[in-house]
Amino acid sequence: MRKGQISLDFLFAVTLVMITMLNVVYIATSEKGNAETFDVTARLKVFSVDIRDTVAKVYASGDGFSVRKTSPFPLKSGEGIVIRLNADDDTITVIGIIGGNTYTVVQKSPVPIYTDSSVQLNQDTDEVWIVAREEGGVTYVEIQTSP
Repeated sequence: MRKGQISLDFLFAVTLVMITMLNVVYIATSEKGNAETFDVTARLKVFSVDIRDTVAKVYASGDGFSVRKTSPFPLKSGEGIVIRLNADDDTITVIGIIGGNTYTVVQKSPVPIYTDSSVQLNQDTDEVWIVAREEGGVTYVEIQTSP
């Protein structure tokens, strides 16, 4: 074998190894993005289930009872979570605007919702109060930023 032949084979082998490493890095990066999306989605889903269960507990406890809930993760500038109680179809909607993406989770409320209410959590306001009120013999639950 000539001296130049070994160098050419070596360069070819190094090129193949580098291409393989580049593909592995690309796959790892894309999987990391998918894992982060799954994490945000899972946290919002758990948060919406917690809000739904808390609405039922507050409703059952009656007038004046309130519970404080906080954001499932710290919110950065430009990010937010909107929580809506919808009386038309008795649903609880949680909309998260996280990292430039919008995630929506809708839960059916186990108790009647008599009045629409909505709160937006952001970097400055990271807590929400779920409060039971009674008016005219009807107990209803609303969501607000303070008790």
